[in-house]
Amino acid sequence: MRAALARKLMAAPPIETGLVLSTCLRVEVAVPGPQLLLEQTLHHLFGDLLESIQPQQRRGERAVAHLYRVAAGLESPILGEQEVLSQFRQALIEAEEAGRVTGVFARLLEGAVGAGRHARELIPGSPHDSMAAVAAQAVGTAGRVAVLGAGIMSSAVVDGLLMLPAPPQVTVVARHPEKVGRREMVEVLPFERAIDAIESFPAVISATSAKRRPVADQALAAALARRSTPLLLIDMAMPPDFEPPRDAKVDYLDIDDLARMADRRSRSEEADAFVETAAAAAYRQYRDHHEIGPLIGGLISQADHLVADTVSRFAGRLGGPDDESVLRQTAHTVARALLAGPIAYLKQKERSAEAINVIADAFGVEDE
Repeated sequence: MRAALARKLMAAPPIETGLVLSTCLRVEVAVPGPQLLLEQTLHHLFGDLLESIQPQQRRGERAVAHLYRVAAGLESPILGEQEVLSQFRQALIEAEEAGRVTGVFARLLEGAVGAGRHARELIPGSPHDSMAAVAAQAVGTAGRVAVLGAGIMSSAVVDGLLMLPAPPQVTVVARHPEKVGRREMVEVLPFERAIDAIESFPAVISATSAKRRPVADQALAAALARRSTPLLLIDMAMPPDFEPPRDAKVDYLDIDDLARMADRRSRSEEADAFVETAAAAAYRQYRDHHEIGPLIGGLISQADHLVADTVSRFAGRLGGPDDESVLRQTAHTVARALLAGPIAYLKQKERSAEAINVIADAFGVEDE
């Protein structure tokens, strides 16, 4: 299903508002607005595919807390996974540059990046600190490894391979070899050599972000048939880059296999608590911006209308313009003094979660 979602996203036109995060293990869609906007966005992205799935939906503070946990790697198979923070940040940058994420919503999501960085400092270290590291360790004693792709994930895989106790000879196979940074012990080849790697290398790790399979199924089958020993093929792409024939000489691991192999660290109560607090504070600021300002404005507007009506009703009993001015100023002062308490309470950080709705109902201010 994740593969089908990823293919739909690759073909879908950009959304007007919101953030879309698509990784090898998850698809997240966040929009700043009512339920209807979310439903419209999901149909825009996934069309009829929605009828066969039941996406988990969160609203308000629960949605913000989930996004912050995703960015911090607390929802990943590997606690504190670094790659997901990089992917979250990149998706946010692209959305901001396209104008799909702006204003207070942008600040809310930017806060998730900052919280994610700090949370990782609170999580105990581990050699299995990323899916790329797990993939690198899965190659075992292979003396040569080809890495397909030149993006963030493939670069992380190369780093993981070079950090092994006995690093293999690493070859990066990329569509644009000139864009791959030069490193010692790393060979770089054009993507036309991918078939050669599949046919001759003991291990191949595919970490591309291609919109179509990098090697045609027929060419893959032919290359595998020419092998004398099994190929270890680790496929980290989503949708998957490969679907080897069942009878092929290949040991195939996909991203779910790596997730099951991942060594989850012990839960970090300190990191959990920090992210929960950061998300709650960010949501409060977001809600305050959208609800407290309009509510205070509504209270003041209501008071001003009441003062004007009162002065108008008593104007005929007054001695002249000076008396009317005194009455107007007196009524205005009394009204603002009456509202000073509720307004000050609304601005307090310690106010109850229900304060906005309670005060709005008590003073008859309608939600616009």
